[in-house]
Amino acid sequence: MIDYSTAFTRGLPHGILAAVHLPKTPYDLPDQVLQKLHDDEQAHAATLSPLRCREWVGGRLAARVAASALGFTLGPLLPDAFGAPQGPKALSVSISHKGNLAVALVAKRSQGDVGVDLEHIGRDRAQIASKILVPRELEEIKDLPPDRKWNAILTRFALKEATYKALAPTLRRYVGFHEAEVSSVANGKAVIQLSLKEGTPPKSIAGRYDWIQQDILTTVQVRWI
Repeated sequence: MIDYSTAFTRGLPHGILAAVHLPKTPYDLPDQVLQKLHDDEQAHAATLSPLRCREWVGGRLAARVAASALGFTLGPLLPDAFGAPQGPKALSVSISHKGNLAVALVAKRSQGDVGVDLEHIGRDRAQIASKILVPRELEEIKDLPPDRKWNAILTRFALKEATYKALAPTLRRYVGFHEAEVSSVANGKAVIQLSLKEGTPPKSIAGRYDWIQQDILTTVQVRWI
């Protein structure tokens, strides 16, 4: 494994996903890595802490790989007021990172807006369920054995995170966990229903998930027209 090298690229129903290996510990970026970034991105990276810089750069490199697979060359991918990457008008770009991996999902905006989230299973933290899940979701998972319950909670958490990322460019606000309900989680798909506190909901929303070793990867696609 080489730091900042491409781990994999996949074509998914919601777009092109690319992953980049992150170094295990933060350190000064090699010149050959910096040179892959736009000048404006290099300037922004210089303002970040070593840990944040490691993740931020990896996400931008992954986005470039995914965009290239769609036939696009990205300009500077700087954060908006909500921290989301500002891609070109023709593309929807979403980034996530966890541990030693950064991922980016890129799709043509004509197909809708997309969001991606990557989460590590880690230790059981089922006590967070009430903060994340609505009553119907809590009822759906309450009788699961402990190991399956935590996986079910984390999968719903990751789907809601990806939902927020897909909605944010249009809604321009934070979307709470209780504004989305996830159900029928099976065979890599999930049904997502929105109960937005404000703003017009999209015409359609679709969620998917996949396991990458000990990580859960979720993608969400929303269409406004």
